[in-house]
Amino acid sequence: MTAQSIPGNQKKIEELESIRGLAALLVVFFHMPKWNPVLNIAIINNSNLMVDLFFVLSGFVIFSAYSEKINTQKDLIRFQFLRFGRLYPVHIIFLFAFVFIDLAKYIAQIKFGIVSPNNIPFERNNLSAFIKNIFLVQSVLPNQEGSFNDPSWSISVEFYTYLVFGLCILYSGRMKIPVFSSIAVISLAMLATDSSFGFVSLIRCFAGFFIGCLTSYAIKGIKVTISPYIALFVMILILLFLQLKNENTPTQYDLLIYFLTAALIASLILSPEKSLVKKILNLKAFTWLGAVSYSVYMSHLAVIWVVTQLFRFIWKRPEIPGTDGKSILQLSVSDTLVACGIIVVSVLLISTLVYNYVEKPLRAKSREFAFSKLI
Repeated sequence: MTAQSIPGNQKKIEELESIRGLAALLVVFFHMPKWNPVLNIAIINNSNLMVDLFFVLSGFVIFSAYSEKINTQKDLIRFQFLRFGRLYPVHIIFLFAFVFIDLAKYIAQIKFGIVSPNNIPFERNNLSAFIKNIFLVQSVLPNQEGSFNDPSWSISVEFYTYLVFGLCILYSGRMKIPVFSSIAVISLAMLATDSSFGFVSLIRCFAGFFIGCLTSYAIKGIKVTISPYIALFVMILILLFLQLKNENTPTQYDLLIYFLTAALIASLILSPEKSLVKKILNLKAFTWLGAVSYSVYMSHLAVIWVVTQLFRFIWKRPEIPGTDGKSILQLSVSDTLVACGIIVVSVLLISTLVYNYVEKPLRAKSREFAFSKLI
């Protein structure tokens, strides 16, 4: 079966891919330790909310592609297998990367007496955590702490949110929009009242994903072209929100990111094709960043760990305990900029290799298998 004849293989909306890429880069900076006050910037400190932006984008894209294409149990199994082929190969690579990192810590401790200043090898990243990561349930289960490749928590909840989406499409029929609306409203209410019963990660994904689905449904078929400045205005609002939010801001305000993201998606889709914002987001640098964004998201924590060890053991930079009790390197401004540069360049290089030689070919093979062998 050719690519053109495979259901759901529609043309990417490049502007949204570029937004995903830029958001992934912000997450990279969010996870960099505060080696120097130069990194203590509100936009960076609040960039964990970009994961919620990912959820809304994902819901929009998945609904647009599959809302009319899951009509049988066979379709559902194929859909979920395609999601597995999309997420799992990169996840498993970096899961084992962190197994090797803990193994390196263990060998350093046993053979050379070098003790990790922040955690004991295989204490948090134990066999139980490994099995949960293998089955992608590490954040679906209640009250779970991060383990191995921490960013994979969102992959865990998103994979099972896909399954909920597919089941709703298959069995709710014409009631799918009321069902999606109910899931979104209940999820938002649970987050707003801090009543997630330990399932906060899953509820965050439900809220964002199904708001994305509703956004796709709401603007489907709309032919009206809106002012291109609206998309620019919403982008500025998101940046202002990230910059102005601080430790005293009630956590309920975090929920605004879902609606701001939905507004950004709608304004980009309904903007004129030749608008300045779309032209900028369609630049090759941004569309390439969007293409490798999943690999960027999954690879960056391992790269940050390696660069941290270079400054700790090779260049012997000083370190002090942070507020959480963990040791933090103390770098000069120039050292910090060098470290950030090394991390960003390394992440982009590794992500490009992973995308070209793992993510892209295995995704293609999973599609080929799903439409020629599966059921």
